[in-house]
Amino acid sequence: MSLRRFFINPTDIVGETATLTGPEAHHLRTVLRLCPGDSITFFDGTGARYQARIEQILKNRVTAIITGQTRDLPATIRLHLGQALLKGQKMDLILQKATELGVDAIWPFYSEHGIHKPLKDAQMERWQRIVLESCKQCDRATPPEIHDTRGITDLLAHPPPCDLRLIFWEHEARQRLDEVLAVQKKDCRSVLFLLGPEGGFSETEVASAQQEGFIPVSLGPRILRAETATLTATAILQFTLGNLNPPRPENQEVPCAPLSKG
Repeated sequence: MSLRRFFINPTDIVGETATLTGPEAHHLRTVLRLCPGDSITFFDGTGARYQARIEQILKNRVTAIITGQTRDLPATIRLHLGQALLKGQKMDLILQKATELGVDAIWPFYSEHGIHKPLKDAQMERWQRIVLESCKQCDRATPPEIHDTRGITDLLAHPPPCDLRLIFWEHEARQRLDEVLAVQKKDCRSVLFLLGPEGGFSETEVASAQQEGFIPVSLGPRILRAETATLTATAILQFTLGNLNPPRPENQEVPCAPLSKG
């Protein structure tokens, strides 16, 4: 059985002792009913992974002894997902699966045919929880960054500095994704790709994207649901760019420096 995984604040690791509190400690103690001596894994949100052994379980905290530390290898090509806001729980699904598929950053945006209603203050906290839970499920040490929601015009005018910019549009009939990637990926280290809402991108949005250096591409002749299109595009890009290749056995993780005794 794989080790149980928990997120911990980096400041709660001092030397070889880790102190788990809050909901994660409650989950370990009350839901999973783990015991002193059990082995677990900690993620600190910065890319470090800690192997640990539970030492003591109290009502409001759990202490563990760190027995090892590693760090994941970085992705070959960083992937930034620009996602139009979707209705209901579709955004939750995309955040969950994009995390599992290894997306490095998520840029939510308002679009002409999509949602315009301002998000509630608690929405970002909810998204962060979804991402962290997905990281624990798929054994990912570094959660993707979730950026503040903005209008598509702002995102097009001020995108992250990526080598390749794509916009997936169902009406694109000339440029094939495989042909674009065959030409572009050789010297590419980062990709920003945009997916639209249930109503798709407007022609004005696509034209504006092209003016900002985005290349329109299609996912084929079938009409896909918005969430299906996002997950399909993500998986295709990750596979084609080499980010889904299994690491060589000797390079699966990067060992970290020994822990300080301080």
